[in-house]
Amino acid sequence: MSRIRNAVLLAGLMIALLVVPAMADQEVDETVKAKANGLVTVENIAGSIEIVGWDRNEVQVEGQLTGDAEKLIIDDGKKTRIKVKYPRHNKNLKGGADLVIHVPSGSRVDVECISATIDVRGVTGDIDVESISGDVTVSGKCKSVEAESISGDVTVDCDTRKVSIESISGTVEATGRESNVHAETVTGGIKLTFDRFLNAKVGSVSGSARVSGDLDADGDFSFEMHSGTLRLTVPSDVSADFEIETFSGGIDNGFGQKSRKTSKYAPGRELEFTNGDGEAQVQIDTFSGDVIIKKN
Repeated sequence: MSRIRNAVLLAGLMIALLVVPAMADQEVDETVKAKANGLVTVENIAGSIEIVGWDRNEVQVEGQLTGDAEKLIIDDGKKTRIKVKYPRHNKNLKGGADLVIHVPSGSRVDVECISATIDVRGVTGDIDVESISGDVTVSGKCKSVEAESISGDVTVDCDTRKVSIESISGTVEATGRESNVHAETVTGGIKLTFDRFLNAKVGSVSGSARVSGDLDADGDFSFEMHSGTLRLTVPSDVSADFEIETFSGGIDNGFGQKSRKTSKYAPGRELEFTNGDGEAQVQIDTFSGDVIIKKN
């Protein structure tokens, strides 16, 4: 009889647990003091993070926690640390955090997410953002940008002197005025449009790249492609020395000089030429991808 009684009690407990409602969504609205040029870090697993610079020496976090997102943690010591807490050892998380975070415009911002989108704008300090499967967007005027996503797209539209963007399967795109630019993908495409590149390092495995802008006379410019096509557009009066080599891809040079085969036994092509005084140094290497150089 005791076994039957225990079984009945256990069954009743299980039924009670099943009818307990899921944790209700939580609205969050918290504000803390912050330095005008301090560091703000954000950690979140899922959802969306929107960071906006403003003219107050405060960090304000507004938004909603849903599903398994338990609570918002804000530490306001030497740096402002914002973290969304989730249950430990839960591989099937539901919900997440959708947050709008206002920070002093001069802040340095560091954001790490897993499947959350990230959007940063109006921040003038250094920006370092990373998401695994979410899209990343940065805009405005800032000191530097490092933006990375594994399977999401990365878009940067900033007036800054340093841009580094990377993705594995997503596309990366950056626009701006004058900047040192580093862009890499594996299967995603690359699109870079700047008034002037101070230096540039561009690489892709199977994605193609479109690069357009003037080349600084003191700059070094490296392009390394595997199977993707490189389309490089520069001014007709650019002062640069070009060294181009492909293993099996073709070379289409809008400046007129013709490429030659690297060997009578191999399909590779090579081309070296100088435009103007040849000040900027341009090195282009591809495996099976084509190289197309245009002038505007």
